Amino acid sequence: MLGSLPLIADYARRLQIERIINQQCPSRGNAHLTHGQVALTIIANRLTQPRAMYHLIHWARIWALREVFGVEAHRLNDDRLGRALDALAPCIDRVQGAVTAAAVREFELDLSQLHWDLTSVVLQGEYPAGEQDPDYARPSYGFGGEANCKQLRVGEVVAADGGVPVWHRNYDGAQADIGTVVETMEALRQHVGVPECLVIGDSKLLCREVVVRLREQGLHFLAPLPRAAELDEQFLTLDPAGWERLEYLPQRQERLPPEERTQYWGQEAAWEWTHPTTGEVETLRRLFVISSEERATCRKVRSQQRARAESGLAKVAAGLGKRQLKTEAQARLRVEQLLKKRRVSPLYRVQLTTEAGALALRWEVDERALARAEALDGYYVLLCSWPKEKADASTLLRRWKGEWQIERRFSDWKGPLKVRPVFLTSNARLAALLLLLHLALMIYCLLEREARRRLSERGERKVGRLLAGHVDAIPTGENILVAFENLLLLVEETENGRICEMGELWPEQQSLWRLLGIQAPVWR
Repeated sequence: MLGSLPLIADYARRLQIERIINQQCPSRGNAHLTHGQVALTIIANRLTQPRAMYHLIHWARIWALREVFGVEAHRLNDDRLGRALDALAPCIDRVQGAVTAAAVREFELDLSQLHWDLTSVVLQGEYPAGEQDPDYARPSYGFGGEANCKQLRVGEVVAADGGVPVWHRNYDGAQADIGTVVETMEALRQHVGVPECLVIGDSKLLCREVVVRLREQGLHFLAPLPRAAELDEQFLTLDPAGWERLEYLPQRQERLPPEERTQYWGQEAAWEWTHPTTGEVETLRRLFVISSEERATCRKVRSQQRARAESGLAKVAAGLGKRQLKTEAQARLRVEQLLKKRRVSPLYRVQLTTEAGALALRWEVDERALARAEALDGYYVLLCSWPKEKADASTLLRRWKGEWQIERRFSDWKGPLKVRPVFLTSNARLAALLLLLHLALMIYCLLEREARRRLSERGERKVGRLLAGHVDAIPTGENILVAFENLLLLVEETENGRICEMGELWPEQQSLWRLLGIQAPVWR
């Protein structure tokens, strides 16, 4: 089986992965395989038919690893894989830094806009304390993931240019998102020449300390602020005539008629921020955004919750004096729980009275509270350090909306590449494996980016017959690799040696081969 190995090998060569790993983690002189070869094998497995480490040798026996990477399948036993991971663990940052630098040079990758987020990697099995190295992230129970499973937290920095991952970092299983971006960006900039760039994240990106550290690094940021009473009050006092229409159209709505598309309005408010150490004052931008879609959703959900709450109140009123509603205290507690569950407590005024010796329940809507809640529907605030000369309000919104790219990469990581579950007992080996998965994701994304760039240069978007052999489709990392999954290598054993010949390419494979600029393989 050859499959997509020629594509993987060619892009790994352009990223110099094997050379960099062998340089940073040299093998013993008598080793049958270098650590670089073992690493490429693990990466190739994740991009073709992902297997747990202890099943990798079975996969290797039917794939053309010998001819493509010079790797004999029988040498990929558990001990050899473990030694490679042990060697890689101390070199993680140096390896990924050198590979990212190669990606910037070879593929002209633009790092001026970066997206950051964390996800959870679910782990299986025991993690004996004696095998856990204090220099690496420790598996532990935390939020997210799956119940009763330990996990690690993994952060990724993704370039807006093609959604290509350029840096990753591991954290303990219970690590929160706040603050992690600072040390990640510091490590990235130690190994890769990052220009003045904009770091974008979700509402957990920023806190006061993070703003200080990012500005000290000379990095700009863009992220939504968590909802707060102060922001609500400022939003309500904004000039009604100051709202401007923001130019942003979600891709999923491109085919909708204009009247059905989401509308966005924005209004900026300057915010003076004082550096706590230097006392220097800097003016940052708060962009208040109203989304018609979010506003409509908020009101629809509130209406549903109010209907359920009022239905529940009617049941409480009918059950007063019975079973668990015999006393006023019991009835009042039930009403409070009901309104809290439906998240409409501030919207109702409730009275419990005694009439003719029997409890009675009355309620009415607090119209002022309801009007205030509706006025606050569908708004959020983006905080940014970029000056207006670099980006107007519409540009800021468009850039922040690009945050979907990192969510999609996490989906690719956990889907086609099957990052989890992971069966390892050493956290050092686990860190090394996550490095190789990061590099596999980088190849996956570069294949997608290169195909789309080449198509765009020709004024096209889709590859003919890419899906199911007859449907034109936009190339993705997944459907590019799937398109080659049945490609075979024909090997003939002769008296003069082995003769290798690749099977005939189908038309869609030929199109992708040319788009991706794959060089003719040299069989080993």
